[in-house]
Amino acid sequence: MCHPRTVWMVLFVLATPAWCPGANSDEVFGDPLKLDALVAYARQHNPEVRAAEARWRAAQARPSQEGSLPDPMVNTAYHNESFDRFRQGSSEFTFLRFGVEQEVPFPGKLTLRESVAAREADREGALYRATVLNVTARLRIAYSDYFLAHRSIEIVGNNRDLLQKLTEAAEARYQVGEGLQQDVVRAQVELSILVGRLIGLEQERQSAAAMVNAVLNRPPATSLGVPAPVEKRPLSHTLDQLERLVTENSPDLKAAEFGVARAETNLSLAKRQYYPDFVVRADYFNKASLVPEWEVGAGIRVPLYFWRKQTLGVHEAAAGVREARASRQNTSQEVLARLRDLYAQATSADRLVELYGNAVVPQAEVSLHSASAGYQVGKVDFLTLLNNFTVLNEYQLRYYEELAKFDRAVARIEEVAGLPPDEDSESSGNERSPSAPSAEVPHE
Repeated sequence: MCHPRTVWMVLFVLATPAWCPGANSDEVFGDPLKLDALVAYARQHNPEVRAAEARWRAAQARPSQEGSLPDPMVNTAYHNESFDRFRQGSSEFTFLRFGVEQEVPFPGKLTLRESVAAREADREGALYRATVLNVTARLRIAYSDYFLAHRSIEIVGNNRDLLQKLTEAAEARYQVGEGLQQDVVRAQVELSILVGRLIGLEQERQSAAAMVNAVLNRPPATSLGVPAPVEKRPLSHTLDQLERLVTENSPDLKAAEFGVARAETNLSLAKRQYYPDFVVRADYFNKASLVPEWEVGAGIRVPLYFWRKQTLGVHEAAAGVREARASRQNTSQEVLARLRDLYAQATSADRLVELYGNAVVPQAEVSLHSASAGYQVGKVDFLTLLNNFTVLNEYQLRYYEELAKFDRAVARIEEVAGLPPDEDSESSGNERSPSAPSAEVPHE
């Protein structure tokens, strides 16, 4: 008979949600892992995006509240003579009163209050868009790191297998007296270096996977599938064009501009506080058997202590305008400076990707093939062959490192410029993937 605890454990496993570690992530994000699916998932489940959207929705509900009249006051009272009994109906000085009062702000105040709240809602909307772009950029960067680690593990793993064969060939030559012991030792050292590099790359892969899951609002240990290749996409805008796009689309800059508009409207409202508000009222007097009476009236709320309240309120609002304008200028400078930095990073990485992909890596492959052929006929020593191998391995890895740097820079450019993904750059086909060295390994 099964132990009750075992039964509960089985039920827990069966009830585990699909997004838990080890679940079928391929069904959610595709196989191989699709970045578009990850982005769509993050926009729906990321807590930062959901919190920013909630703040925006809440801000949208404020303008109508601020533009409405204050709630009216409904009151009642009973007026009596003496304390011995109720004299309602037996004395003309005893009555039951019903009244209503309505405060009416000076014309223009409600409109300004509603406008202040509307500008704040616009600002929250811009901040929500900034959050979506930031989360998308962070996800793309984490995905690039994940792909880089995954691809680097493949490259180093393949090269480790090749180096193992080279090491075996060097050992075989040394055993028959045709090779040197230092060749064998050097090959073993390089093999150990690759093994150590694989350990470091596996740590980087796990860290990148944890970052991807964090942006997706999933447990860090949740498994991810094999990433689809990061495609090399050319920048379709010049720096001047991007700077114009920043001034038009940057959500951070838009939020700062809405902040200025809100502060300026708030200053106008503060100046309007010098004007009095009004109160209108109506009362009905019930005297039972006597003739009922009614009364209407009006009052005015006088800003009597204006030098301590309204004047300082204007000073406060004016300081808020200066702060908002300075903040907008600072945001503009920071955004443009960041754009230039990212554009320089992207163009530099772009040139290096082209250099490594079209020149360095192919040349290193040819050099390794040549060295391998020369080693087999005794024209090239083992250290030269090993050096060509390590050079190719290094530049294969550098190619993908620069490809990831380029993609990270493009992701941040799109965030800064307020561009949705893929608007700044269009896919130009599959990436240029340097192949692993395929030189024939010498055998004895």
